[in-house]
Amino acid sequence: MIDLGNRQILEDGTVLLSDDAAMEALYAGAGLEGQLLHQSEAVELYNHSIRTLDLALDRLCVNGRDSLPNTDWYAAWLTPQNWAEVDVLEYCLQLCSNDDQRIRVCEEIKMFQERDMIPVLQHLMWLVYNFRQRGIVWGVGRGSSVSSYVLFLIGINRIDPLKFDLDVSEFLK
Repeated sequence: MIDLGNRQILEDGTVLLSDDAAMEALYAGAGLEGQLLHQSEAVELYNHSIRTLDLALDRLCVNGRDSLPNTDWYAAWLTPQNWAEVDVLEYCLQLCSNDDQRIRVCEEIKMFQERDMIPVLQHLMWLVYNFRQRGIVWGVGRGSSVSSYVLFLIGINRIDPLKFDLDVSEFLK
């Protein structure tokens, strides 16, 4: 075996990549075909994310991935059980410091429940938690999603819609 730091070449010619080497290859536009990755936690999270996306896309599209969404695609989220059991309303209410915030959270959660989107919120909570744990940077928010105070509290965006008097109905039409 030859150890090159972030890559190892085994006697049979197999190349083992570290997380950093795999990311370098992906950023450079190279594929990972023919390469093996050390099974680190980051690789497992990446693989889990790909499986989740594939399942979500398969369920989202009735007649292939180019078709219109059906209504049961939310079941495709592979959220870890402990996150799938989180009470989103309770979580968000604990982050509120005044009655206006609590009222807004209750109104939005009701809208999310009507659309059967609580599993999506639970998955997003898990995703943000993992981003923070790994130092992954994500956007400050864009489009109508910044009008959701619940998404702000979860950490999806960093725009406080109450501060700017944004109406959530634009997001959840």
